[in-house]
Amino acid sequence: MGNKEKILVLAYVGTGKTEMTKRYKGVYNPSSDDYRYTYDKNIPIEQRKSNPNRVANPDFPGNFIKVVAEGLENNEIVLLALTQKLFPLYESEEFKDKVRGARIILACPPKENFGEYEMLFEARGNSETFIENRRKEFPFIIDVFENAQGYEKVVVQQSGQHKFLDGALIKHGIKLQKNLNGLCNEEK
Repeated sequence: MGNKEKILVLAYVGTGKTEMTKRYKGVYNPSSDDYRYTYDKNIPIEQRKSNPNRVANPDFPGNFIKVVAEGLENNEIVLLALTQKLFPLYESEEFKDKVRGARIILACPPKENFGEYEMLFEARGNSETFIENRRKEFPFIIDVFENAQGYEKVVVQQSGQHKFLDGALIKHGIKLQKNLNGLCNEEK
């Protein structure tokens, strides 16, 4: 993609990462679960999350770091889930070395908005285990967002003109190009 700016967005679960891959060109959203675990790929992605039948993949995290680095080479924006389990990986020297040169943006909802996300998780079919895990980790995510150094930060609203992740990034000055053919870059 030449000399285009590379952007890595670490966005809270449910902010609209998957939808962005459908709506915009040059956006890639690899799921860490596809690299952390092995499981039946015929199970829809939302039902795979927190599935107790997953088996740990011994190649994680190296396999995931590799796909993120490749994603930055082949796309303008890579979207990753901001979770309590993954944040230490993002802070690791191995990860930082592979994404060096990319703008890194943390994207998080306001701390008072977790109830909206809980309803979203239920509506999209996430398990109660998944929802409980998000409920437990949300204070950690808010702390990371408020106190992490060296990151650009955007607040993701679920209402108003700049709602969801794409709106927050546009408001932050990130230019997004509509994907007119409707193909999902997640499935590359």
